[in-house]
Amino acid sequence: MKEKLNKFAKNITSQHGEDGILEYIITHAKAQIRKTACEFGAWDGKFLSNTYNLWHDQGWKAILIESSSDRYRELVQNCSGKDVHALNCRVTPKGEGSLDHLFKINAFDPKIGILSIDIDSDDYYVWKNLSYVDPQIVVIEHNQTIPGYIEYHDPEEDIFLRCSAKSLESLGLEKGYKLVCCTVTNSIFVKEALFNADKFPDMPVEYLFDYSHLSPQILLAGTDNMYPVFSKKLSFKGKILFRILFRLIFRVLSLIGKKRYIRPSENVIRQIKKYDLDI
Repeated sequence: MKEKLNKFAKNITSQHGEDGILEYIITHAKAQIRKTACEFGAWDGKFLSNTYNLWHDQGWKAILIESSSDRYRELVQNCSGKDVHALNCRVTPKGEGSLDHLFKINAFDPKIGILSIDIDSDDYYVWKNLSYVDPQIVVIEHNQTIPGYIEYHDPEEDIFLRCSAKSLESLGLEKGYKLVCCTVTNSIFVKEALFNADKFPDMPVEYLFDYSHLSPQILLAGTDNMYPVFSKKLSFKGKILFRILFRLIFRVLSLIGKKRYIRPSENVIRQIKKYDLDI
């Protein structure tokens, strides 16, 4: 199958059609999907949630994790009467905040149906270091400003651009997962044993990626930091002036939007230069 699963997109509480896409994947996976979901950051349990429809309307169990105390209070209220465990803590790639540790100390069953990772920081390393928790489907956020053909992830514990969908595809293959869909902001994976070649596209991330929100594709910027990063493919007469102009534009936009404009650390710059990117 070569058609993208985005045609099944439908939002109940999700942002870019993940509700409908997950419904299709659950229905057509080669084995039954366990009816337990884990999502973090969960916000209030409903806002832009990829799992709300499952635990609220379809009888799934859920582990919902939110670090903000204010959002957590709303989360507890919203999941009252449901088979939901709500935790108020920050998930980290390693140590006491790791998902593996949280599942162990709370005696949660590590074999779950869906894991949704969206913390705008260490998403890549949270999944990379996961070994005890065993999800069948993984929904994880990528940086939508990095094109599908560029493989990049920040150095561990030094967050700037986070990670590309291409880097997640490579990580997924290492962990035994196949990428089946990219929405604007999320990459969706299924375990290789559950992959249904008749119903899921067997295509690389370069094909599955949603390029509609890249403007322009040669310019990359962090989601919460307006300092721009450029592709090494940017090669034409006057490119230095081009970079200066765009740095000025993004500096002005950062002031208008009251956002950060911070040059990355030398550690991140070294990482950036390993890939098709440049400062």
